[in-house]
Amino acid sequence: MEVFVFSGAASGDTRTSSSILLAAGARVLGFEPLHIQVLTQDRPGALPAFRRVPFKTAFITAERGERITERIRARSRSGYTPVIVDMPAQDVLETLLMLGGMKARLLVPMPEWTTDPGQAVRDYRRLRDHWDQWEELDRQSGRRLAGDDGRPRAWLFPVGWPTVLAGDDLMALLRHRGILPDDGPGYEVLYPGLPRFDPGEMAFTDGNDRFALTERQLDASARTAWSLCGNILR
Repeated sequence: MEVFVFSGAASGDTRTSSSILLAAGARVLGFEPLHIQVLTQDRPGALPAFRRVPFKTAFITAERGERITERIRARSRSGYTPVIVDMPAQDVLETLLMLGGMKARLLVPMPEWTTDPGQAVRDYRRLRDHWDQWEELDRQSGRRLAGDDGRPRAWLFPVGWPTVLAGDDLMALLRHRGILPDDGPGYEVLYPGLPRFDPGEMAFTDGNDRFALTERQLDASARTAWSLCGNILR
């Protein structure tokens, strides 16, 4: 079972929309994904009012800092994969604490249009610098973290950046913009990420409370899902 967690202090709308598109893309590729939204207050989730959602959904209400690993596992015992978790907007280290012992990979959305796109890079760096603490929580749980197959434990997830020809071009663009340091080792950026959609395109409904994606959204979601889940098919 693959678990992908969207985390970071960036816009909640960007994070939630990205997680929904990944779930939709995984379904297009033939997977049976489970989308879990973690809510830290008593408010409705992003999808419960929609009909005909093509993937399984679940919700967890939790206090910040509360360990939710077992609750995620309980909801994913029916063989769904990948499991996609949309965490609240919060410090990434708080997310690590809540996921202590969870075999998961993290995605930190990096929207181009925010006033501080470098926040995602700082979040990613904090994750990278605290892997040892997460590993200790994992050892205490008797489980091993993902990453033994050489795949990254976390990615920066670009949203809305200009289309480029290759992943190296995207890295060069981010360095040119001053988002990534020129000599910064250890940054994994998921290519191609997602294009920028107009706010009206992020409603994910046909106007009759039925889940629906545009052709452009479907294409972007499938590309994202292949980037993350394609190795499962190989």
